[in-house]
Amino acid sequence: MKRKRADRLDWHRVLKRNFVSRVIDEDGFKGHVTLISIHTVKEPLKRNINNQEICLVDDGYYWMQHFPSESNYCVTTMINEKKEIIQWYFDIAKCVGISEGIPYWDDLYLDIVVFPSGDFYIKDEDELEEALNKRHINEEEYKLAKNIMNDLVKDIEIRENTIIKNSMNHFEYILMESHRRH
Repeated sequence: MKRKRADRLDWHRVLKRNFVSRVIDEDGFKGHVTLISIHTVKEPLKRNINNQEICLVDDGYYWMQHFPSESNYCVTTMINEKKEIIQWYFDIAKCVGISEGIPYWDDLYLDIVVFPSGDFYIKDEDELEEALNKRHINEEEYKLAKNIMNDLVKDIEIRENTIIKNSMNHFEYILMESHRRH
């Protein structure tokens, strides 16, 4: 299990960026929201998804992350230079926390990718199985990942996930906050 940090200082593809972290406490969401404003990349990050090439990182893109308090997941909203959402990426986690002021998550392998159309898919179920078989995680952590995934899928299917619903409002808020700092 790997601990991952919101500031992604080890992200060598991104040459120049700004990072900001804020606490949001409102009905529907309590927790940390971070934003990486990506100014310059070494090369774009593109993925072939459903026979379509999708760019996830390029100059002018944004990666916003939600870390709900007392939850077992975080959500990365990938936004292009036109301020359009490309996708939401749910990382299922053993835990989410703060270290040295920076949100982090202990990754439990399983992910859900959601598109603005409402289509979604579950990613890395094979990695979760392998982690259990190799004893990188225990049975309890395995069940936790599956249960969190099932709960999230229910909300996503009926389009009731509050982070997805509030993404653009939170993006505008944190973007305004990041401009105040720079």
